[in-house]
Amino acid sequence: MDIKKMEKGVELLLDGMGVDRDDLNFRGTPARVARMFREMCTPTESHWAAFPASSSDLVLLRGHRVVGLCPHHLQPVEYTCSVGYVPNELTVGLSKLARVVEQQLVAPILQEDLANDVADALNEKLKPKGVGVVIAGRHGCMAFRGVRTDGDVVVSVMKGVLLLNPAARMEFLQLTGRP
Repeated sequence: MDIKKMEKGVELLLDGMGVDRDDLNFRGTPARVARMFREMCTPTESHWAAFPASSSDLVLLRGHRVVGLCPHHLQPVEYTCSVGYVPNELTVGLSKLARVVEQQLVAPILQEDLANDVADALNEKLKPKGVGVVIAGRHGCMAFRGVRTDGDVVVSVMKGVLLLNPAARMEFLQLTGRP
């Protein structure tokens, strides 16, 4: 990321808003905003240590909260994610279900793309029997402007047995709290 370019962009934005950048409240704002965006778009590194699967039961992380950015307005989106898979031959450390979500947040991203990218990453790394991802998002661009709703947008992606087997799909959705 080019921090200096981001700072210049924030300076132009503030100038366009008629803000006095010499005001003590705005001194350093371009640098702070640039660092904030860098932090939001830099996930922690994670290594995928996979282990032999001891069962083929559903493994599910639900309620994982992360913050991303909407690509249309650069507003924060608070996501609550449920990510699960049915192991085939491999399983992974449980923290990786949270990390796989965070690793997709390297730039502003559509919620639909986030859900698909998470599912694809799990499929690629583990080759499971099935993958399910449900992401509910509270979008700043909908809460603070326009329609001004506090509702959330829900996107789901199912692959393998979680898509094709109605009982497995229902189990996943019931466990996530989304029938």
